[in-house]
Amino acid sequence: MIALPSIAFEGFSGSAKGVTARRVGGRNILSVKSRPTGPTTNAQVVRRASMAKITKSWKQLTNEQMQNWDRLAEHASSASVLGQKTEISGLNLFIRLNVNRAMAGEALLSSAPESNVAVPNVEFTQVVVTPDLVVLGGVKHEPAPLKLVVKMSVCQSAGVSNGWSKTVIITPGMEDDWGEADVTHLYLKTIGVEPVPGEKVFVEAYWMDTSTGFAGLAARESVIVTDESSYQRRVKATMDSLDPTEESHVSSLDVDFSTGAPVAQFNAQCLGHSNVASSEVYLDQQLPSEIIGTGMCLGRSNDADGHINAQSYLVYMYNRNGKSQLTFAHRGGPYYTHTEVFGTGIIY
Repeated sequence: MIALPSIAFEGFSGSAKGVTARRVGGRNILSVKSRPTGPTTNAQVVRRASMAKITKSWKQLTNEQMQNWDRLAEHASSASVLGQKTEISGLNLFIRLNVNRAMAGEALLSSAPESNVAVPNVEFTQVVVTPDLVVLGGVKHEPAPLKLVVKMSVCQSAGVSNGWSKTVIITPGMEDDWGEADVTHLYLKTIGVEPVPGEKVFVEAYWMDTSTGFAGLAARESVIVTDESSYQRRVKATMDSLDPTEESHVSSLDVDFSTGAPVAQFNAQCLGHSNVASSEVYLDQQLPSEIIGTGMCLGRSNDADGHINAQSYLVYMYNRNGKSQLTFAHRGGPYYTHTEVFGTGIIY
């Protein structure tokens, strides 16, 4: 028989089997060691490895830096325990914020932020989950350095009411795309299986200030997976959209079409096409008929002396034989084969 750590003894702390006793803020707290309930994701592996490295980095700080972290910790609080906020040490705050920053690809923060940063809550209008679509729609955009962290669970029975412990990090930090956070690829890559219609998925999302590591409160939503959805996905044309059987004359491509308005954001590095003042790309699928037309955007290139030359381009968009063709046609300014085209244009 294993004796559990006693909370009757004032100031006692220690572990026995999976139970740990510690003294925090004048209270004795018992906690049970958590154990993994599912496969470890890549984000979890990175987080655990960075935590060990960050913990060791604390000892490399100066006394002044440690004191500044302690002072900042006096104005911060850790997770609620038994309905009350517990104190957090400077070391734990240093680890927490730097683990968040490391997760988002940021460098170690040695000096404490000047103050406890207020991070807004995530606001969105809907969460759509089908076997081939996982998206948060109507996200209220927040500017940099805020990035969106999304956690989701593998499918659970529709009768499960609390599956938040099953959520794992789908993306450690992303920007919404004009109010849309499409995490379809990230969900399938992390979870490994498609969502199953009729089952339930648990979703958590929060903003993280990547400059400090402070995170906002998580917005939670549980969603029943459906076979299909009427949600209108944002239409894009990128290098991943190119038809590999056709010759395309760009080194980069990112065309983002607005939903509900005949507007597109054009970005491409054109390489030129034979002796014609244009560049063509072929997509492996057809664009929706409502966005087929002609747009206009700007262009710029460098001459032999390194001077920037302004240009204008028309972008013709066609559908034929189950594919789409985009032609970037030079219309104004000195023409150079290697040209960056960019800008927002109305489609007519």
